[in-house]
Amino acid sequence: MDRRAETVLCLYVLVLGLLQGCQGAAPQFGGLPTSVTRQLHSEFSKTQSLTNSASTLTLRRLTSLPTPTYQLTVQCDDNTGNTPTAVLSVDILDGDKITFTNIPATTTHAALTTLVNSAIFDVDATDLLGHTPLTYTITSIPATTSFQIDGTTGAITTARDLKFETNSAIDLYVTVSDGSIAVTEKLRVQLTDLNNVPTFTNLPATISQNEDTASGTVLYTLTSFDADAGATLSYTMTVNPPAYSGLFTFATNTLQLSLTAGQTFDYETRSSFTVSFTVTDTMATTGPIDLTVNINNINEACYFDKTYYYVTLAEATAGSVTYNPNFLVRDYDGAATYTLSFAAGNNSNRFSIDANSGIISFAVDYNIDNGAMPSSVILTVVCTDTTSKTGTSKVEVTITDVNDNAPSFAQSTYSITVDQYDAPGSLMGTISPTDADSGVNGEFSCSGSSTASSATTYYSIGADCGVYLLSSPSGNLDYGTISRFTITAVDKGSPSLTGTTYVDIIYKEATTTTTTTTAAPSTYNFWDDSGAVAAFSIAMVLGTILLAALLYYLLRCCFTGMCCGPEPCDFMECCRSYERPRRLQRRLVTPEKSKRPRRDDFDYWREDSDYGSLDKHEPPSRRPSPARVHGPREYKDLPNGNRLTPTDIEFQPRRLVSRPMALSYY
Repeated sequence: MDRRAETVLCLYVLVLGLLQGCQGAAPQFGGLPTSVTRQLHSEFSKTQSLTNSASTLTLRRLTSLPTPTYQLTVQCDDNTGNTPTAVLSVDILDGDKITFTNIPATTTHAALTTLVNSAIFDVDATDLLGHTPLTYTITSIPATTSFQIDGTTGAITTARDLKFETNSAIDLYVTVSDGSIAVTEKLRVQLTDLNNVPTFTNLPATISQNEDTASGTVLYTLTSFDADAGATLSYTMTVNPPAYSGLFTFATNTLQLSLTAGQTFDYETRSSFTVSFTVTDTMATTGPIDLTVNINNINEACYFDKTYYYVTLAEATAGSVTYNPNFLVRDYDGAATYTLSFAAGNNSNRFSIDANSGIISFAVDYNIDNGAMPSSVILTVVCTDTTSKTGTSKVEVTITDVNDNAPSFAQSTYSITVDQYDAPGSLMGTISPTDADSGVNGEFSCSGSSTASSATTYYSIGADCGVYLLSSPSGNLDYGTISRFTITAVDKGSPSLTGTTYVDIIYKEATTTTTTTTAAPSTYNFWDDSGAVAAFSIAMVLGTILLAALLYYLLRCCFTGMCCGPEPCDFMECCRSYERPRRLQRRLVTPEKSKRPRRDDFDYWREDSDYGSLDKHEPPSRRPSPARVHGPREYKDLPNGNRLTPTDIEFQPRRLVSRPMALSYY
């Protein structure tokens, strides 16, 4: 055979990608062409193999066709007994050759700073026979979308920012073709300063939850890691089946997965969910990674088919009426035994319920007349299973009134007076009954009858129970004539009930033009009389003023002595403890001395007066003795014989006022 070793190497490159598919169970070929054309360059053996740790790829020439065409069988063995095969036809062209001038090679770049459309490498190749044009293509292992090649020039550039690349080393297999033959060679791209991919440290995982887990419960807390200090991570969550997405809530700040508020698990509906999470630092993403949530079946509480039931009962004695609301109680766990009862409160003690059938009745004599008991009650009915778990619903009970009270009058007989001045058509009085029933049963109308034909000529009883004057009896009936009517009140219940009373209408003479009649005696109330209240108020004000004046007078008499003149007169000794202020010395009124020496007219006053001298400088020997009391005396030099006595000097509190004397005295 001719030299074909290089051709075999080219075939290695063609099928190297297929070798990746030989790993795992049941390998399959993908992308294997049915034929290729290669240049003849060296020898090759009948059998060649490519092997990795998991599988072996074998190229075996099975058939030699007329030169230069060969058929190769490609067989993949994954060491588990699976050995699929495929056939590749190879055309060998003698005398032609394409050669790369600068690969294989390795190029290094910083991932975080290499942006999209940055130059990576310029591939150069030559064709032995000078065929043009040459076209270039690339494939990458591992697969990535970070690189692209210009098919005409062989320039390799970035298809995106390399900060998004997660592989530190990528092998780019460059193929150049002149249209007849093709050659493939490897270019390794080595990346530095690579972004670290964030990861979950506790996923994948599986958890179990009881179906009665309370809403809002935290089910699982995720943990993540990124080797890049200060990296900002963001998270997403998806639920499978998607219809149950609302069942779960994921808090991206705490990484807590919770049962959504207001939601519950139901084992009988679905027993397992898959919740998937992704984490990204905006440059690299990990996920989705699954968290499996399994639901445990437990005994559940019973529940009613309705949240509200409505019951109507007529008021009655205890146990005399019943009603079946037809409660339908279910249990998620299937058939179960349960009992029914009313929760305490809201008048539930006035009702009874059969624990098995749910039939409702009165536990007491129920009467709503005059508001004795409520006419509408909302009760809570409770179902309890054998494990003491409970469910509840509401029952609104409406109690209707029964016409069990007849209209009644406060008196057996009433009297009304009519006089000659009352005008026909006037309402003379109203005889009003009462009915303890409520609603229509408490409504009534009145009618009246009399055995005396003359009575109905002048009087009538209205449906409103009023007594009306039809025509004036003046001149037709004698004063003092009494007309008796029987008043009948009939209520509007079914069956209707009646009440009766009598009214005597007395025709009497009135001495004034105004007659006041009443159907029933009334009681005088002082506080309802505005005039009486006004008079009482005025009397209270006057009494308060008089009391204040008296108090003021008594205090003034006690402390100032005005009741007895200048000296205290505390005859009740109520002010003895009070120290009176010191009185000022009395002033002695004396006439001005004449420039001519003359006799002092008051010498005899100082000598003979029982008051004595007030001269502080007079020696005691000249002061009059208290025993010398002569009383008033006459003074000849005073006009008209007037006498000057001590009483001619008038004293007031704290003031000394002298009475005027005749001018001749001075």
